[in-house]
Amino acid sequence: MEIYAHWLDGEHLRVSGWGPQDTSLAVMLKIQALLGHTVVLSDVQLIDSHAVQALFETEDFRSFVRGCPSFLRCTTAAPAGSDPFALVTTGLHRALEPGWLSSSFDTAEPLVRLSEAVLERGEANPGPLFARGTALGARYGEGGVIRRRLEAVAWTLHHFSREAGVPLGTSAVTRPCSYRDVLEEVAELPGLPGHDYAPVERTLAYLDEHVEPSNRHRRAVLFAQLDATDPPHRTAMWNTATQAWNAAVQRTLGTDGASPRSLPEAADIGLYLGRPTDALFEPAGPGTTAPAEHGMAPGNLAAVAELGWQDIAKIHQDEVVTRRRDAFQAARRAGDAAAADDALPALLRAVRRKLPASAERPGRLAWAAAETGLGLAGAGLALGTGETLGLVGPALAFGLAAERLLRGGRNRSHIVNTLMTAGGRGTWVRRGEA
Repeated sequence: MEIYAHWLDGEHLRVSGWGPQDTSLAVMLKIQALLGHTVVLSDVQLIDSHAVQALFETEDFRSFVRGCPSFLRCTTAAPAGSDPFALVTTGLHRALEPGWLSSSFDTAEPLVRLSEAVLERGEANPGPLFARGTALGARYGEGGVIRRRLEAVAWTLHHFSREAGVPLGTSAVTRPCSYRDVLEEVAELPGLPGHDYAPVERTLAYLDEHVEPSNRHRRAVLFAQLDATDPPHRTAMWNTATQAWNAAVQRTLGTDGASPRSLPEAADIGLYLGRPTDALFEPAGPGTTAPAEHGMAPGNLAAVAELGWQDIAKIHQDEVVTRRRDAFQAARRAGDAAAADDALPALLRAVRRKLPASAERPGRLAWAAAETGLGLAGAGLALGTGETLGLVGPALAFGLAAERLLRGGRNRSHIVNTLMTAGGRGTWVRRGEA
């Protein structure tokens, strides 16, 4: 299964209030690796995601992805036949566009300077880029925070453009999708509830009034205009555009899981799109009251959080785990829901046997994954409060089943409560009823 990790998008991280001390994203990624999923990154995530930078800052993670190159995939809309360097540096060209805004740095200047240097040299090896006597080395002192994060960006680009075996690809779609396309599609759906229609309609109306047609596909231009004018409902428009942008990226990249979950005051974009759907999970059947749980205890998740990436690599390479993981992924590729439903618990048991002993931690957690023939579930995220692991923010959102149920006229609050245990946010209710 290929997952577009919208939760690694720089703007999603910023509006969600994520900080490097939050270990939840690393735990999510470790679970994806153990289950054999491929995490797909866009060209912008390669350079402007604080979470991706935090990962590539450490040799522990860099060594893991060198040894498991299929775990991360870079897919961009570069022309077919582009060489690896041209493919992975398309985001650098975005950074050089007029008015581009960085989501991970206070200003665009650090990434603009890095982009110019990398494109001029034709390579992204951090050593030569930041060597004594270079412009970057002189501008950003060794050991400084900005220097470390820029070096992490360079390591990311170097990994994808130079490491043997790294899966690369260009977008297979013939028509790239913009966030405005997504907003227009959702706005035209019949029966869209008013609490979700309003932020979509306001965002489209604001774009038409304040942004030139040639720039309406660029969220940076919208965000700059929102900053300049500070209109009513600014947060709702900002967050709705962020969700729509990530849905558009997933559609462009063509992955089959993990489109945007809900952000505060924003329309639940993913709930209304047939593809991508806002889901990593689905219920075992229409009559179930909760996602299927496979009994990963709090202590097990605590153990995953404490493991380094080299520990994950050892479990990943274990003979029994590998055999169980291959069976699970083969069933998913074949669309055999029954086989996948049998294979996943066996994989989880094999993984649990390799985890170090860990005391039970506070917090209500479950490792949940429900298989369907739709190829959208089984991503293995943690549900529940999970304060000790920092798993309050990232959880799961809705599935294709929710979209079907909604269009079938079922009560939306019932759908949400059926499909989601909403971490530290509590039970979901209809807006206005909380």
